[in-house]
Amino acid sequence: MRRMLLLVAALTAFALAGNASGAQPQRVTISLARTAVVYGSSVKLAGTVSNHQAGEQVTVLGRQYGETAFTEVDTVTTTAKGAWSYAASPQIKTTYEARWGAVTSRTVDVKVRPRIRLSLITRSGLRGSFSVTVDGNRPFANKRVLIQRLTTTGPATLKSVKLNAASTANFTIRLPKHRARVRAVMSSSQAAPGYIAGYSNVWKSS
Repeated sequence: MRRMLLLVAALTAFALAGNASGAQPQRVTISLARTAVVYGSSVKLAGTVSNHQAGEQVTVLGRQYGETAFTEVDTVTTTAKGAWSYAASPQIKTTYEARWGAVTSRTVDVKVRPRIRLSLITRSGLRGSFSVTVDGNRPFANKRVLIQRLTTTGPATLKSVKLNAASTANFTIRLPKHRARVRAVMSSSQAAPGYIAGYSNVWKSS
C-alpha cells in the first residue's frame, strides 16, 4: 500500500511539473505606427496579448518628458486574436507602455514636433509680409525659426526671426516674381526641450 501511495505521488508530481513546463508565460506587446508626430496629431499604438483572446482589458500608460513616473492614459479591450489598439495624442515627447494583468510590455517613445503655421499677410510687388506661429504645450518665446525659400537646388535660408511672448513673429522677405515657395523651420536646438525639429506648411505663389 505504501509503495502504491508513493507511486501515485510521484506520478502526480511528474504531471504537475509537465503542466508547469508547458505553460506559456503571459505577455503583452506594444508597437508604434510611427515614431514622431506633430503637436496636436495622434499616433496609433497597437499590440496583442499572449492568450489571443478577445475581451481582455489592456491599460495604456504614458510618461511625458520631464516626468518620473508612468500614469494611466486609458484602458482598451482586446478584439479578435487578442489584438488591441489606441490612438494616442502626445503633447510633448512621451514614453508609452501597456499593462495586462500582472505583466507589462516594453516601452516605446513618441517624439513630437511643434506645430508651425505660416501665412501671408500682404504682398506688394516683390516683397511679402508673413506671420509664423509655433504651437506646443508650452510657449516658445524668444526661440528662433528659420525662413527658407525652396528652390530647385534645395532650401535657401533667407532670415532668422525671433518669436514673441505669444510664440508668433511677423516678417517681410523679398520674393521672386513667380513660383515662390516659402516655409519656416525650427531646429531641434530651438524646439528643445521635449520637442524635435518642426516644419511649417509651404506657402506657394502662382
